[in-house]
Amino acid sequence: MRGAQYQSEPTPAPPVLIWSLYSGFTSFLAISLLGIIQIYGPAIHTHNLPFAIAPAGASAVLLFAVPSSPLSQPRTVVMSHVISAQVGVFMYEAFKHADESLVWLSGALAVGLAVVLMGLLNCYHPPAGATAYLAGFFSADVKRVGWWFPLYPVLPVSLVMVTVAVVVNNVCRVYPLYWITSARRDPVEKEAEEPVAATVVDQVVNSRVSNELDTEQSWVVARIHQLELELQDLRSQTHNTKTK
Repeated sequence: MRGAQYQSEPTPAPPVLIWSLYSGFTSFLAISLLGIIQIYGPAIHTHNLPFAIAPAGASAVLLFAVPSSPLSQPRTVVMSHVISAQVGVFMYEAFKHADESLVWLSGALAVGLAVVLMGLLNCYHPPAGATAYLAGFFSADVKRVGWWFPLYPVLPVSLVMVTVAVVVNNVCRVYPLYWITSARRDPVEKEAEEPVAATVVDQVVNSRVSNELDTEQSWVVARIHQLELELQDLRSQTHNTKTK
């Protein structure tokens, strides 16, 4: 549960049939838990508050079917839903007194702005787009809770889904890959980069050898030139001696 980055060995993936059945069963458990809280939660039932919101069903697909995806990690799930809910409520309040012909604009702007913020914060989670649209499109849930919508029910629903995913996914696989951000790169990426690193080292070594050879060659050329000058002087002295 600390994350896949702490694994000493990778966990083999189960067969497709087993994993599909297990993903469906665990999704059923998570959504059932939300429904039970919705029906039997005392305060929720008494005040007719929303809880089992529709985007949770979309999050279940990512959390329980593809838990190794970057889109399914805890930080991504929680942050994206809360931010999108906040954006949706803001658009709801901004267009609350606008003409009915502009109802479509609030939902569209909510989704667009939510996607921008998810990109800037590196927390893309597709179901969060549904959360933004749900809040911005004058839904009954937002009308009941208003500005509290990001903190209730979006935040507790996101935490419940992530908690269930952490518990049940670790029966067959490792979840999450990381909690906040990846502490180290994927081994495949490291293997892919090793030849590049080796090439760089080879280039440096070859460059140094080449420089050393150039230095030795320059020294030899200079020494030969010096010997030629000394030989010329010697010949000149010999010629002068013979002339005398």
